[in-house]
Amino acid sequence: MPGPKGPGLTMTARLFAFALLLGGLRDPKWFAVAGAAVWAAVWLESPALGPAARWLPWLTWAALSALASSQPLAALPVLARWSAVLACASLAGAWKREQREEWLKAFLVAACGVAVAALATGAGRGWRNAMTGVIPPYSNYSAFVLGAAGAAAWAWILHPRGPKGVLRAAAGAAALMSLTAVLLASSRGAWLGLAAAAAVWSARRWGARAAAGFSVAGAVFLAAHSAGFLPGPVENALLKKYRLHAEARPRLWHAAEAVADDAPWLGTGPGNLASGFRRHPVAFEDGAARWAMSTDYAHSEVLQVAAETGWPGLALWLLAAFFALRALASRAGDDPVREAAAAATAAMSAHLLVDDMLQLPALAALWLTAMTLAAAPHHGKTRWPRAAALAGALLALVSWIPRAAADASPARAAVLFPADPSPREDLGYAAAAAGDAAGSDAHWAAAQRLAPFNAIYPWRRGQIAGTRGDWAAAEGFAARAAELEPGFIRARLLRVEALARLKRTREARAELDELSRIVALRAGVPLHSGYERVVWEFDRAEYDRAAASLKR
Repeated sequence: MPGPKGPGLTMTARLFAFALLLGGLRDPKWFAVAGAAVWAAVWLESPALGPAARWLPWLTWAALSALASSQPLAALPVLARWSAVLACASLAGAWKREQREEWLKAFLVAACGVAVAALATGAGRGWRNAMTGVIPPYSNYSAFVLGAAGAAAWAWILHPRGPKGVLRAAAGAAALMSLTAVLLASSRGAWLGLAAAAAVWSARRWGARAAAGFSVAGAVFLAAHSAGFLPGPVENALLKKYRLHAEARPRLWHAAEAVADDAPWLGTGPGNLASGFRRHPVAFEDGAARWAMSTDYAHSEVLQVAAETGWPGLALWLLAAFFALRALASRAGDDPVREAAAAATAAMSAHLLVDDMLQLPALAALWLTAMTLAAAPHHGKTRWPRAAALAGALLALVSWIPRAAADASPARAAVLFPADPSPREDLGYAAAAAGDAAGSDAHWAAAQRLAPFNAIYPWRRGQIAGTRGDWAAAEGFAARAAELEPGFIRARLLRVEALARLKRTREARAELDELSRIVALRAGVPLHSGYERVVWEFDRAEYDRAAASLKR
């Protein structure tokens, strides 16, 4: 077992703490290096499986789910990430008391850097979502780290054997910076996490009465919210009424549940939630485009697991989490670092119910490491074999390659990731530019099957049908596009022309009148995506041509 300066501490605690300053290892190439470094530590130390053992049944199920999915290669980054962070937890399980304290110090130092970056990016920009800091593109990732850091720092300070003197002041400053950033970010997930951390800390210190008191307070709060008795500013913060669109998160959760129900045993496969989401998208009735939202995430780790590995996969995942988290139910001990880790674990675990923080390797490692340190030290006999370390390092090093290869070639992407419609779009445009109308239509048809709610695909097919003189088909495709997106101006223009060519003049005039009304509403409509811009694009030449077709 390594001493306080051994490779386990260097390779895991400090590496992943300061990885937060590299954007949570979002770049897959950065993760390849970091993941291989963790497995190098496993090779050198051969630690006991410890806390990783309880997660291996789920990881095995996830691998089976990947093999059964339509895109097995999409699972490589997910399996590599989870394998590496489980190895990280095994290394942390062998740390001595001094190493555990070093981890806490490194985490709080990293959190200060995250807080400074979050505050700097939010200043002068209204805070909230602008606080992307060093973990873009949303403020929630920073809030996840800072909520855990704030909880850990306060639990450390309040412990009778906590830090003293300058170290105590530094921990207090870290806590204050973290909580200030969380407050300004208006992160409801982090607020929920801090409430959970306070409840766990109180229950560990004062027992069941404290837990019951927090439960009653939570029930009263929910009842006041349901009855509309909360003050206006509090209600606005909870519902984020300042947003352009209505709250979408509950609808995302419902969509993820529907995706899981489509493939209840094995799910869509790790990394493949987007393919299921295209069949169960979330509508924005108050936006520029109804089906503009696309996402790879369920915005709840629990539902993410259910959608990607099925309901049995979720059961295995929850079972592992239960055995890992049951240590939080014990009474407070004499180890201040363990209490700090317990508070951080409670904060992060609650936050994970309403967001997808574990998609970033450093944040997943942070959660599992804190969970490990919150429990009693592990002294298992079964150790990681060196062959597993070698395989884990190889998986981390190659996990980014398929996606990089797909990004370099749409044709290759269509083969490697057949459930993704994006390569079909590129191939459709390329075929059209080469004068291959039939080939272009075939690619757009394939994209339409993969994403049946995307209105651009039938519109493109309608354009091709019009150039061939098949106006009946053009009208059908344009009508479908307008049905999906009632404000789709160019699709409606195509339908006007098609109806006129088919001598359905009355319908064409009615369509042109409705179109004129929609065009008049264009001013001031904010557009946030390429999809919305295509739907709202107005081409005067197309409009004049469609209007002229009625005079023939």
